[in-house]
Amino acid sequence: MIQAITFDLWNTIFINKFYSDLRLKYLIQFLESKEILYSLDKIKVAFRSAFSLAERYYNENNHIYTEDRIANMLNILNLDMTKTHKNLIKEEFERIMLNDPPSLKKGVKETLEELSLNYKIGLISNTGITPGRIINKVFQEYDVFKFFNVQIYSDEIGFYKPHPILFKTALRELKSSPQNSIHIGDKLETDIKGAKDFNMFTIWFNDSYSPNSELIQPDYEIHDISEVIQIIKKLN
Repeated sequence: MIQAITFDLWNTIFINKFYSDLRLKYLIQFLESKEILYSLDKIKVAFRSAFSLAERYYNENNHIYTEDRIANMLNILNLDMTKTHKNLIKEEFERIMLNDPPSLKKGVKETLEELSLNYKIGLISNTGITPGRIINKVFQEYDVFKFFNVQIYSDEIGFYKPHPILFKTALRELKSSPQNSIHIGDKLETDIKGAKDFNMFTIWFNDSYSPNSELIQPDYEIHDISEVIQIIKKLN
């Protein structure tokens, strides 16, 4: 019997949105305001190299924090900067999503509202530059924060999915066993693998109609988030 349902965030709850161009623009303006002069190409190379760290070290599953990315970028530029200035950049990079928040995916609010009547709901999300505390503000703006009993973010746990600690922490907070829990997400390599390895039921939210994997097999596949409701009913 399903007691707890956990959701991925990006491309499951939110439509994925990228803010690299806005962050780069802010960085260039910030350096110019401090009369720190570099060629545009050099700044772009340093920024892109430092902020693609998650891609290069993703298999280690250790969360890479914004301040570490900034430090790496400054190292590439061979630039020494005060702690105050580094904090200003970090704060702006982290909060920039609030200026233009991502949209909810179609049917998400209605699905969460119905499921929350009978089940405990959790969020398990990898985060990049935008931390969980900022994401929660967007949830509150969209009036969906109230549907979640717990939010688990990689920047608060220190690891990325598929590391089991994220799923373990979520289910501990939800007071549910893996056998009585199901996870919904769009990525086979992180959401489905991580949840299955932790003995949870899994639903692959594949609204992009990506090809299946022979190595990672979800228990269910859906193309519309509202399909979760009928699957849960069948399992109970």
